[in-house]
Amino acid sequence: MTKDKTHVYDIAILGSGPGGERAAMQAAKLGKRVVLIEKESRVGGSSLHTGTIPSKSLRETVVNLSRMRKRETMGGMHVEMRRDITVEELMFRKSRVIQEQEMTVKNNFYKNRVELITGIPTFKSPTQISISTPDDQDDILVEADFSVIATGSRPHRPAWFPEGAERCVYDSDSVLQVERLPHKITIIGSGVIGCEYACIFSRMGIRVNLVSRDRVIMSFLDREISENLMYRMRHSRVILRLGEDVKDIQKVDEEHVKVVLASGKSLSSGAVLVAAGRDSNVEDLGLSEIGIEQGKRGLISVNETYQTSVENIYAVGDVIGFPGLASTAVIQARIAVLHAFQDLQNERMPTSLPFGIWTIPAIAMVGATEENLTDQQMAYEVGVSHFKEVARAHIMGGEYGILKLIFDPETLKLLGVHIIGPHAAELIHLGQSVMYFGGDIKYFMNAVFNYPTLDEAYRIAAFNGMNRLGVM
Repeated sequence: MTKDKTHVYDIAILGSGPGGERAAMQAAKLGKRVVLIEKESRVGGSSLHTGTIPSKSLRETVVNLSRMRKRETMGGMHVEMRRDITVEELMFRKSRVIQEQEMTVKNNFYKNRVELITGIPTFKSPTQISISTPDDQDDILVEADFSVIATGSRPHRPAWFPEGAERCVYDSDSVLQVERLPHKITIIGSGVIGCEYACIFSRMGIRVNLVSRDRVIMSFLDREISENLMYRMRHSRVILRLGEDVKDIQKVDEEHVKVVLASGKSLSSGAVLVAAGRDSNVEDLGLSEIGIEQGKRGLISVNETYQTSVENIYAVGDVIGFPGLASTAVIQARIAVLHAFQDLQNERMPTSLPFGIWTIPAIAMVGATEENLTDQQMAYEVGVSHFKEVARAHIMGGEYGILKLIFDPETLKLLGVHIIGPHAAELIHLGQSVMYFGGDIKYFMNAVFNYPTLDEAYRIAAFNGMNRLGVM
């Protein structure tokens, strides 16, 4: 390796997804010499290219088609989806959205003098990274005082995931390339990804089997919200196979595959989607050789400032596990970089994080659930509003849903917000802000909300909660 191929920086960022992008930008804003190493030829990570953006683009198209069908009788317009339509056709806006987002990321790197190197990185020491380039030229050696690992994750493939069945068995990345939509699909896994796709496919008119090891879907949700979603999924003809373990997947022929359950049942369908969690992308990084501790599925152990067991190396995003959200990865990255350069002041990750789940209907939550507080033997009261009480919901044609406030009956302090219904992921931020500043539900009673808006649901829920206390 020649000396002229050694590059010196203040910080090296591994991965260009949301966490990597934010880490690079934060370091650049501090005036540091920054290099970002991305193994793919495109920037943005799986969030932009195979995960969040493509799947939400598909959902948006499906929901819009559904709304148009619902309004057929109002305008005399007939909307019908071809049976041979592909996912790629349904995601007609995906490519443009991805292109524009990727260009924005690249422009930000350019304007802030972040050097971008394409290749596969491997730590040779805590301060040295060797990069294998795609053009098979000599490896590039990078020296950096600090590093941030933000290499993301990929779908987990259990032992029973069949090899050579790419045309009928998919994971959450490959399902977006399905050439022909099946008449029936079996989805294995009732986490966020499994439930989102179950709702999307059922709304397309595809029959769905959803197999879950648990007796409820997304067990971290407030039970009332989870049960509401299960009701809506069943209403959309999703068959919930709860408390079932998968034993095997067998390819019958080119158009049929069979899922064998441990209970003895077998489910035949045209396609199978395995949504069994994710594995960290840490192979070939050489982490064990430099003493970085890892856990199950390659998850990297970090402290509250996202330092690994090697103090000058940080890790953020999917590689450290829960919550594994793009929204949290960017905050983690900012904290990590500020800490590395001793510029961390009062920045910290909020204890109550907002979750947005793009099922149909959508779900969002922040703070405690009823089950959490019951287990902790904490007193609480609830206030509930139904979207059918909100004028804006009727105007939108999305009158199904509820907004639920959980609060302290003595202080009225807001403890949790749970929503199922239209625009849930946007609505949750108002509740999150009130919680962050230690507010109580009287804020919603006294606030002036534009009319008609969905935010009115907060006021209705607050009054409902006060009525339950017998106080107004």
